[in-house]
This record gives sequence, C-alpha cells and structure tokens, in this order.
Amino acid sequence: SFYADELKFATAMRSGALHAAFATAPRERFLGPGPWRIKSPWSLDRYWTTGDADPCNVYHNVLIALDESLGLNNGLPGLWAFLFDRLAVSPGESVTHLGCGTGYYTAILAELVGPAGKVTAIDIHPEIARRAHEALAPWPQVVVAHADGSAAALAPSDILVVSAGATHPLSSWLAALAPGGRLLFPLTASEGPGGMLLVK
Repeated sequence: SFYADELKFATAMRSGALHAAFATAPRERFLGPGPWRIKSPWSLDRYWTTGDADPCNVYHNVLIALDESLGLNNGLPGLWAFLFDRLAVSPGESVTHLGCGTGYYTAILAELVGPAGKVTAIDIHPEIARRAHEALAPWPQVVVAHADGSAAALAPSDILVVSAGATHPLSSWLAALAPGGRLLFPLTASEGPGGMLLVK
C-alpha cells in the first residue's frame, strides 16, 4: 500500500482502481529470486545489487534487471502508473500487451480489466514469454504467447499497449483497435529522446 501511495503522489494518479492494482500485484513474482539488480533513474549508466532477497527491496520506483545481457528491465513503475492512468482502462475491456516481458505490467492491466476482461500478452523472447506464462497463472483472464508483436496477427482489442519502441504506429496495430480503442507505445527518434504516444 505504501508503494501504491508513493506512485500516486509521484504521478498525481487519479484512478483508485490503478492504485489498488499496484497495491495488489506482487512485483517480486515477476522478477525471479533476489537479490536483484537495480537501476535508478538517477544513475542509468549502472546497476547495483540489493543487499538481500527481502521482497521489500523491489517496491520502489526503480528499474530492475530481467536480463542484463539483453538490456531487459522490469520498467519504471512511476512511468507506467502515469501512462496507465491516462489510458483509463475499464473493467471488462480487452487489452493486448506487446513486449510484455515477464508480465508485471500485464498483471496490472489484468487487475484493471478484472475477471470479465481479457488480456493477451506477447513477447518475442521465448524464455521471457515462458516466465510470463508462469508468473501470470493467477490471472485467468490473461493468455501469454511467444511471438513477434510487429508481425503477429492480432485480435481486435480495446487497448493495445506496446512496451518496445517504434518509429511510427504499425498499420497492424491500428487495424487491431476496436472502435474507440487506444494505442500506447514508445515513439523512438533518430536523434535525442523519444516519447510515449497515445493514439485514440
């Protein structure tokens, strides 16, 4: 609850359901056994290791390594809290999550759509997708697939969340949006920082 409160204050979170989701989904379930490798937004050039495997260590607004060799991290909670708050996910909606990693933010989305909703989670890395499948077992509304989200055939969804950068919204992503749907993805740039694009 303290972690969810901190994210609320850091992001001016408006959604009570999102606050509850961050207070409910156990982040350590998606990270593998500790100690964990941490990367602070204030020192993005290096990782450091937690002193022990106490799960309290992961309830901070920091990146946590999933696979350092691939540069894969469990993303920054404050960033995703801010973004999900603006997506306004509703109970019963369908969501496709491309680049789901090991599934932590997929679990947050599953909490938001509830048992009447549906979440399809896709990741291109077979081992990461396998870990997501295992970690997301408590959420029966989630289906995990190993596939390339830029090439996979996508079922219609109310919301499409992409956790991998692209220079433009792919036509297949736009085609998969139901009427009134929302697409959220990191818009990459050839020079300088990119940004997050929300397409409605």
